[in-house]
Amino acid sequence: MPRPHNVSVAQNMRRLAFSIYLPTFLNAIARNAALLALPLYALEAEGGAVLAAAIFGLRSGGTLASDVPSGQLIAKFGDKAVMLGGLGILAVMAFIPVFSGSPVSLALVAFGVGVGGGSWILGRLAHVTETIRLEQRGRVISVLAGLERAGLIVGPFLAGATASLFGYEPVFIVIGLLTLISLGLVARLTVRTETKQVHRPQVELRQLLAKHIRVFMSPGMVMVCLSFLRSTRQMLIPVWGSLIGLSPAEIGLVASLAATVDLLMFYPVGLILDHIGRRAALVPAMTLMSIAILLTPWTSTFLTFLAISLLAGLGNGFGTGIFMTLGGDFAPRYGRAQFLGMWRLVGDSGGTAGPFVVGAIAESFTHLLACSVTGIFGVAGAILAIRFIPEPRKRQTP
Repeated sequence: MPRPHNVSVAQNMRRLAFSIYLPTFLNAIARNAALLALPLYALEAEGGAVLAAAIFGLRSGGTLASDVPSGQLIAKFGDKAVMLGGLGILAVMAFIPVFSGSPVSLALVAFGVGVGGGSWILGRLAHVTETIRLEQRGRVISVLAGLERAGLIVGPFLAGATASLFGYEPVFIVIGLLTLISLGLVARLTVRTETKQVHRPQVELRQLLAKHIRVFMSPGMVMVCLSFLRSTRQMLIPVWGSLIGLSPAEIGLVASLAATVDLLMFYPVGLILDHIGRRAALVPAMTLMSIAILLTPWTSTFLTFLAISLLAGLGNGFGTGIFMTLGGDFAPRYGRAQFLGMWRLVGDSGGTAGPFVVGAIAESFTHLLACSVTGIFGVAGAILAIRFIPEPRKRQTP
């Protein structure tokens, strides 16, 4: 699909409303409900905090494992096929906990959610990057990220309330049904980008790696720090909330309120990305999340935990769409899908390592030390962002 130069942002958003935006919202509800339900289910099954943390790491590990293969599959079969494959995997994973709540099953589901979610998100990013011009991309992608945040409001609250009232099995039935609806919308309404127009001439992965190694080693490392922060933040809400004695419903409420603050930032951040610059959003995002994580061990009540979670939500809100937007900025015209797969591979490595590292430090030492390490890591990432993240607005728009 070509990029018509006379199409406004509003027209592009209307075109994507039911084919991309609505499936994104429904699937975001499903995935974020799963991210709350899986670790709490593991804690209830006496898997302990280590298993609960490992679930987040396995989810990120699944995403990591899918990044490069998904990019290759997009180049060969197109973005729509990969989006459908990812949603299909998510649907299958959603129904497994209905029949088995063993630690092995929950670990498999966490990894599968990462694989399916990674494929769906990368296919969606390739579709948007190819069909939206650079000067509109920040706003269009920020809406996608905003819908992900909206799902983060509804999903945890839905999971927490349903688990408290009916148990965990009905939660996963609802997750599966929402994912199937998303799959149907994409299958029926999304227009496949023509692979022959997007990806010729063919580009090998090692050529892309050699040509863009500086991007992966400098801005890419900033994304490692960002995903490390984000995955740790996602883990801390259910795990720390459970450790200080909050119920699943209270934890879900905290996650939903934090996501509300996060959501309110999506369009202002889109304007910041397009009109001020990428660093103006990225540096506050990493700084605020780092401060919130550093303060988390000092919370012991619902209100103090809520306050810190809201601060982390504000920080994450400043980072709305930044990972996808920067990936689109750096992606070359030829080999775009493969590049985006490698870009996500580099960034997602931080999200994979985060829960394992933090969980191991907390288990072996203290939660205070674990949160301190994470916060310092995030501050270092903010400093690196100032040094290494370029501003594409200073480059000529193609």
